[in-house]
Amino acid sequence: MKDYKNILIIKMSSLGDVIHALPTLYAVRKNWPDARITWAIHEQFASLLPGTPWVDDVIIIDKKQLKKPSYLYQLRKDLHSRHFDMTLDLQCIAKSAIVSLLSGAPEKYGYWELREGSNLVNKALVGEHKYDHVIERYLDTVRVLGGDVEGVEFPMPAYVEAEKSVKHKLQSHGVEDEYVVVVPGARWIVKEWPLLNFGELCIRLCESGKKVVIAGAPDDAEKGAFIENYVKNKNLINLVGSTSMPELIELIRHCQIFISADTGPLHIANALKRPLIAMFGTTSPKRTGPYGGSHVHLIISPTSKATPEQPLVDDPDCMAQIPVDAVWSVYEQVLGKEL
Repeated sequence: MKDYKNILIIKMSSLGDVIHALPTLYAVRKNWPDARITWAIHEQFASLLPGTPWVDDVIIIDKKQLKKPSYLYQLRKDLHSRHFDMTLDLQCIAKSAIVSLLSGAPEKYGYWELREGSNLVNKALVGEHKYDHVIERYLDTVRVLGGDVEGVEFPMPAYVEAEKSVKHKLQSHGVEDEYVVVVPGARWIVKEWPLLNFGELCIRLCESGKKVVIAGAPDDAEKGAFIENYVKNKNLINLVGSTSMPELIELIRHCQIFISADTGPLHIANALKRPLIAMFGTTSPKRTGPYGGSHVHLIISPTSKATPEQPLVDDPDCMAQIPVDAVWSVYEQVLGKEL
């Protein structure tokens, strides 16, 4: 195994994808304990990265500037000054390949799925998990470089101040201890479970005496307001759009159970090994779902046609085929294990 001293990992977005790359970071650090590891990322996802000993430095890449020659010149200057001896591009698309190219590293690698011309810059590292879960595809890069991969570990950051502020927000709504986090949104509309179903589920949860915290991005504020108005129960707390990323991480870290469809916060819950219920249909959990562990409980739509080979299926009716009763039944099983 070659002894790298200065490694640049490139994975700039999105929320779930960055978390899927964290086990590779763990493996890189374990195999090259003395290397300086830098991570290139978009600003809105930087708080997903742990600090030392995992990541020594973070480079914020402004995606809006990536087409401007002056920005590229400055970025190249900055990257070259760091003297990387290897880049590991875990995104493998045009914008990440630009960063890899500008790094000046003599060795530039990517995982096997090199898209958008990134094969012109990076050398693909192809392992035996080529068609398995994306986490294993990324980990194959370490295996091919001669490293050992002992398992799947997520080095997640912890935020003391965010934990305090979340606790304060919850206490102001009368939440002292156990609560369920429900995230109704998803980045792609056909991945979403119907809002009415979320509303009905939240009614059942609230009427059972459970405190329910709905969460998500500012873009999902309307969904949060709809559920709040639909449920009309003091046990429901609407924090959609009102938590920072560190606060969202801490909110999920301390929840009793997490429930959502295929969305970024689901992967936070999985990385933190929280008991979770995840609904899938239009995407393939075998490729990008929560990975590993008895804390994962999947509910797959009976009409799902998504596979690892065809991981995104544009079927607007698919997710609606998961009934509220099915989710409630799994919730009761998970709650029984927790109690």
